[in-house]
Amino acid sequence: MGGFEGTKVLVTGGAGFIGSHLVDRLVEMNANVRVVDDLSRGKLGNLQSCKDRIEFVEGNLMNKEMAESALVGIEMCFHLAAIVGSVEFMSSNPSEILQTISINYNVIDSCRKVGVDRLLYASSACTYPVNLQKADLPPLKEEDVFVHGANPDSDYGWAKLLGEVQCQAYHRSYGMRIAIVRPFNPYGPRESFNPKDSHVIPSLIRRAVHRETPFTVWGDGSQSRTFEYVEDLVEGIILAAEKKVDADPINLGSSTSVTIKELAELILQLTNHDTTISWDTSKPSGVSSRKASIDKADRSLGWKPKTPLLEGIEKTINWYLKNGIGKDHDPELSC
Repeated sequence: MGGFEGTKVLVTGGAGFIGSHLVDRLVEMNANVRVVDDLSRGKLGNLQSCKDRIEFVEGNLMNKEMAESALVGIEMCFHLAAIVGSVEFMSSNPSEILQTISINYNVIDSCRKVGVDRLLYASSACTYPVNLQKADLPPLKEEDVFVHGANPDSDYGWAKLLGEVQCQAYHRSYGMRIAIVRPFNPYGPRESFNPKDSHVIPSLIRRAVHRETPFTVWGDGSQSRTFEYVEDLVEGIILAAEKKVDADPINLGSSTSVTIKELAELILQLTNHDTTISWDTSKPSGVSSRKASIDKADRSLGWKPKTPLLEGIEKTINWYLKNGIGKDHDPELSC
């Protein structure tokens, strides 16, 4: 594709955490960017730096007509919109989470109907079977999703996996040019720090900055994850959109695994919060381990993450200190 200069691009969910960073990068590349977002989780403030260089459409993609109208004249669609939240939210609101299936259908079918040249679908590492996400097992390869039988660890994972199946069906039926990426635990500036829906890194940062004592962490600390800095993820998304057209999923993650205990201790250290950690094993803590094989991304895209975890968390903490304090509990202002 040779870059996106002059390309008419739509980013669904473009006012959200990952979406807004992607929008910034596309604007830097001189793409003509349209964003559609219902602002249920995304924030217009996330688009502050490029608001005069994009077209913004407020709309709910559960509405098929909205999806079609947003895609008129578009050459490349980056589909990131989904119903998502904290571990507790996703475990408590299964019917709401599964609305993502309808959103995916509306966007994918509308791309076909209006003749969009390419589509990138943002799936998730949550698509992988629960039984393969253990500390003593090897990193997850893309083909592992179905080889041992589909068994995602959440309704969110099922919704994302069904989106992949939809993309592959449209690729086979209509020859649609589609890329599929599976991000692994992205983090960074602009992620939600709201207590109601924040993920583990922003949650730990917020509470460490505010000197929570004792410092309570869900689980026993032995769970492990690979985290990737959002700007690295965006570069992987761009490369996949340029190079992949076969609806063949590709992992975008880090090859370095860290336990939640190590993560919590690092965040306490970086925020100079000297306290003890209290482990709450009564709360949901997800699978015991989730680590990515990124061999395919390296081979197919020439992509590897560049930002070490310590550097990325320092950047995220600094962003929160500058932009987030005092806004955590305000649903209109929360970052």
